Amino acid sequence: MHFLYILAAILPAILILIYSYKQDSFPEPPKIVFKTFLFGCATILGIDLIISELDSFSDNNLSGETYNFFDTFIRAAFVEEFFKFCVIVFYCTRKTAFDEPMDGLVYGIAASLGFAAYENIGYVLYFYKEPSFEIAIFRAFTAVPMHALCGIMMGFLISKCIFEKKNNYMNLILALLIPVSMHGLYNFSFTSELISHQLAYMLLFIFTIITIIMFKSLKKKQKKGIIFNKKYFTISLYNFVQVSTGILIFYLGLNYLVSITI
Repeated sequence: MHFLYILAAILPAILILIYSYKQDSFPEPPKIVFKTFLFGCATILGIDLIISELDSFSDNNLSGETYNFFDTFIRAAFVEEFFKFCVIVFYCTRKTAFDEPMDGLVYGIAASLGFAAYENIGYVLYFYKEPSFEIAIFRAFTAVPMHALCGIMMGFLISKCIFEKKNNYMNLILALLIPVSMHGLYNFSFTSELISHQLAYMLLFIFTIITIIMFKSLKKKQKKGIIFNKKYFTISLYNFVQVSTGILIFYLGLNYLVSITI
């Protein structure tokens, strides 16, 4: 019987991934996309190791909105998006198949939905301490698309970082900063008393429209033969560490501001 619940948990991620894959006029090798999805699932191993320590810290040292901010923006959003960032940068961009901007969207969504599918199984099976199709349906239209949208934005900005001549480093910063901000604000709106949970649904709507436009624009360029396959920037380990550390410090700083002002 658990099989049906597990299927309900992972099916939304699979359907969104297949739909996105079909938008690419020059499809990526299925083997690489599938591995990216699996690596996305595997990020849970690193995430769980870090989250247990962060939970211990926040439970013992934080409370109120300071706790909510830390829990949503740092514990959840930063940690999860950081590991997806690792997969795209150190696996996907190193492949010769990653040779045009559309590829970033496809690999970004694959990495994100790999994690989302695995995470969703836990929610569907254990959120109510017993399996629930209600949770599966709710998250199919909320949390799973949110992860997909974060992955698309991350992949798009990584593509801009690599394939455009200007603002490479800035696009790399935004490739992590924007998904963390989207993810954190989405989660924060459900836990904080400062903002309405309706903001989460507004974010989903706005970024869904943005990503539809992005896919259509890139697909139109593909059909016209406007393929930007020359790489102007390679993301090094040094760049990666700089950007990740800087964004973590930025959010820790914001968390401190929340602690002294609210």
